Amino acid sequence: MLELVLFSGTAADNCNFLRIFLMDESSMPKDATRTGCLSLLENFFSALLTSSRDADALKLLKSLQQALFSPGPDYKPLDAMSGAVVARLLRRTNLFQVLPALCHPGGILQAADVVLLMTSGLEAISCDTVEASLRSRQELLAMLLSASNLVESLCEAGSHPTAAQCLARLCCLLVHTAGVLSPTDQERSSPATLVNIATLLERFALRREADPAELLALLSWLSWSKALCGDDTQPLLRLHRASFVRTLLAAIGRARDDVLLAVCRLYFAPSNGSAEAEVDPPLEVLQTLAFATPLAEWLYPTFGGLMRNRSSEAIFEALQPPQLANAEAIRLRVFCCVYAVQLQPMYDYEFFGDANPLRPEEVRELLPFLNRLAYHFVTSMPDQATLLPAAKALRTSLTSLINLLYQRHQRRAILDNDAAWIIPQSRALLRRAPLVLNLGTTEEAVPEDDDPMEVDEDGRAPEAQRAAASATSSQASAEKALQAVLSEMPHVLPFEDRVSILHNAILADQEQRRAFRGPWGLSALDKRQIRRNFLVEDGIAAFEGLDENALRDTFRVEFIAPDGSVESGVDGGGLFKEFMIHICREMFDPEFGLFTATSDHALYPSPSSLTQVSHAADLYIFLGKVVGKAIYEMFLLEPQFSRVFLNRLLGRINEVDDIASLDRELHRNMLQIKECSDVEALGITFSISVTEKGVNKDLDLIPNGSNTPVTRENLTRYLHLMANYRTNIQFQRQTSAFLSGLQKVIPVTWLKMFDPYELNTLISGSTAGGFDVRDLRENTVLSGGYQDDSPCIQWLWQLLQEDLEPEDLGRFLMFTTSCSRAPLLGFKNLNPKFCVHRVPDHDRLPTSATCANLLKLPDYVNYHTLKAKVLQAIRAEAGFDLS
Repeated sequence: MLELVLFSGTAADNCNFLRIFLMDESSMPKDATRTGCLSLLENFFSALLTSSRDADALKLLKSLQQALFSPGPDYKPLDAMSGAVVARLLRRTNLFQVLPALCHPGGILQAADVVLLMTSGLEAISCDTVEASLRSRQELLAMLLSASNLVESLCEAGSHPTAAQCLARLCCLLVHTAGVLSPTDQERSSPATLVNIATLLERFALRREADPAELLALLSWLSWSKALCGDDTQPLLRLHRASFVRTLLAAIGRARDDVLLAVCRLYFAPSNGSAEAEVDPPLEVLQTLAFATPLAEWLYPTFGGLMRNRSSEAIFEALQPPQLANAEAIRLRVFCCVYAVQLQPMYDYEFFGDANPLRPEEVRELLPFLNRLAYHFVTSMPDQATLLPAAKALRTSLTSLINLLYQRHQRRAILDNDAAWIIPQSRALLRRAPLVLNLGTTEEAVPEDDDPMEVDEDGRAPEAQRAAASATSSQASAEKALQAVLSEMPHVLPFEDRVSILHNAILADQEQRRAFRGPWGLSALDKRQIRRNFLVEDGIAAFEGLDENALRDTFRVEFIAPDGSVESGVDGGGLFKEFMIHICREMFDPEFGLFTATSDHALYPSPSSLTQVSHAADLYIFLGKVVGKAIYEMFLLEPQFSRVFLNRLLGRINEVDDIASLDRELHRNMLQIKECSDVEALGITFSISVTEKGVNKDLDLIPNGSNTPVTRENLTRYLHLMANYRTNIQFQRQTSAFLSGLQKVIPVTWLKMFDPYELNTLISGSTAGGFDVRDLRENTVLSGGYQDDSPCIQWLWQLLQEDLEPEDLGRFLMFTTSCSRAPLLGFKNLNPKFCVHRVPDHDRLPTSATCANLLKLPDYVNYHTLKAKVLQAIRAEAGFDLS
């Protein structure tokens, strides 16, 4: 039967069976109907395809094409029925299965003929409604495009008129059917659909300057077909090619907002169109969008309306929580993601120059907007675990960008002052939260239901109990919101408030240890003897046997003078602070070998210490314990640390401009190399010179780096590898040892609410010399007969205010409080209060009881005597033996 049909296809019109579809019903042979012939033809194709006789089905298709359509390359239908016949066959048989065998160089023109025949059938589909017709075409078109390598092969033969006509008709059908795309149709296609549409877009549509409407339709098809991939990431590689992303963005330019949004949805929106699906784009796409396209610059104006003259609440509602996956939310998230990637390798001078896609005034407008929006987001939906993925992705991108900009602001001011970053509402949130926050290191106790709430006769709780329950709920809600703020954007809360939060947590922990820390606790009765001339050795021995609990208990010191005698004085805390101060002075001194000082005297671990100092790792662990203990006991030490070292303690990665805080000269040289027009002439390789055991050697930054020259193309990579080694790698082992010691006393999670500058202040106070004498005066208690108007008291304030250098002011505090720095939050927080006690004598030197912050000041007869005696006492540094 097949042979007869095929044979008739070569006969004259009146003998060609396939020509019967072009006849009027009245002209058809007796007992023949068009419907009957169609059914017969349909059965022919079904039988051939079911029995895998694709080649025979292809021959029959070719005969049908010759009978019903004009010769190529246009293949126009000879009658309205021509397309209808093909349409019926497409809808009722699996004709598309003949295509894969033709998708190769030798068969592509034959495939083009078949595709043109099929597109004619798709165009001729007619259902009861226009929408139904379009939906049917869309479903079948997706099936047609599921043939692997179809479009790629057609593009290879694109110079042939038939192939070019085929690509144009496919593109036209995609545009016409894009409006009826539906997730329910996705099972009718395969992941190959994505590859074919992406290829059609890149190699055909974009090369002939497709109009925005056509671009929008093709992008909609791509987003729709992306969901077909499921766990199969191979087809997505076509979308993720850097060349594809660059071509796409270059073609659309500053297109309509809806086209930009379609690009954003393609790469950032959930694959299945719902807020529940995963949304993270691959890193290679982010990098290409950031560094090869001006997407961030284009997107910034699209959410300008959100920024201006609207409250944070109104802005957040416009993003439509809880899904946060509408157009505005996606545009904002894409901008934050892309701009953050652009900022990471950007030098500070570039940020404030032409390399920044945003102008300075735009950045200054953007920052408060993002800061307020992120704060409202974090506090109104604090629990990340309950967020839908799209919402979580938006929050992460917002807070990440804010923190990147804040860190850059710390190096070089972006906004006028630090106060511009503070959110005033954060202090109200702090007032509503519990006094002691769970900072993430202790489990919350689950209350037992031993005392259930009473109820009235009508089943309601009494008013007082309802009010108490409401207050408890409000407090718990405020605590959760504040915890989220401290974790994700702590800079919105003033530094002093965060210090109070930390101190409250420490005090609560100390209260739990009252049995050991109290005046008669076991740890308070156990004194450690420390020889003045063996401070380091005895200090290490005293700390060595203490576990994490013992390190938080009271530590009492008894000093042994160089002659072997026990020094006078009972340690009420002052001797221990003095011991800690002197330990730090000796071991943080660069001459000791563990730490190196920068040009501004900030300390960081010496890169060569592990080979030059015996038991260096153990010494770093000990010093970590010392610093952790000082923070836990809430007193200040003297060393100032480099932000590079503190960044690593906080788990942060240093950036390229952070190298300036270690070595300004090296940073300056790196900037000169970056701007050098002939990098190759410098003869630099991917290696770095280091000193180990006194011997200089070259260390490769990449495999075979010493033989890899630095060129203009790889210069950025070289500079970042150099900075990464200098700031993150070269003293990583020392930092890890120090951190392990610190965490034995205080969890590092308690400290992550501070930036490196604030952590420096937390450890060692302000870098400014001296202290606020007025603050000390306002928080001083007088005893023994002294009054505010006593001459000796007036002379003391005059001396401190006018005649002491910053170094002597530090000595004065060290003499009276065992700490050379003013209390972190001012003298009002010194416990016990600073006290000046009158000694009824005119000749003795002043003495002190540092455990009580007590200055025993003789009642001198004149100012000059007081000045001489005070200077003699504070410069002697003789401890309790002074008399």
